Amino acid sequence: MAHSQNRPLSSRLIFQSSSFILLSLIIVLSSAQPAAAAETRPWYASGLEALGFYVFDQPFEQPNFSVAAINGSLKSRLSTKGNITLLNFWATWCPPCKQEIPTIQKLHETMKGEKFEIMAIDLGEPPASVKTFLEQNKITYPVYVDPKNSLAALYASRGIPTTYILDKNGKFIAGIIGAFEYDNPEFVRIMKELARK
Repeated sequence: MAHSQNRPLSSRLIFQSSSFILLSLIIVLSSAQPAAAAETRPWYASGLEALGFYVFDQPFEQPNFSVAAINGSLKSRLSTKGNITLLNFWATWCPPCKQEIPTIQKLHETMKGEKFEIMAIDLGEPPASVKTFLEQNKITYPVYVDPKNSLAALYASRGIPTTYILDKNGKFIAGIIGAFEYDNPEFVRIMKELARK
């Protein structure tokens, strides 16, 4: 039990000690873009920004990765192509993650039948403890595990939850650090419109 108690602290230290992450790097790089880029911003930009997301000026690719589902089957990030994807990095010990989980569950239920997918990745915890958490909290959306925390430095070094929206080509279009209410009607509207385009 003591071992699992230490895991959250070490995970937090990893998140806090990393000086660069994907999101902050893109923010810095895109702030140097010419003002003309603002004229050609995507239709969803202002809506997502009003909700607190950072919208990247141009969708961009990242290297593919694979993670395991609780049952052990592998899932490739690029296998989500064809769907709008909510890529969420979280952990069971994280209070803001727990806060947003019910809203992700509601979003999952609302978006059934749409070209939309959730890929929630637990960072740094053993699959067995994640499975227990999912069962206790009645989580039915897709959850994967990265028990070695190998994705944290690139995707979530500023903290969790960190969430990205990927377009149907698997490109990153927006991101947010911290808890968010994913059942927000305006967010759901934007996700549905993206999924139907």
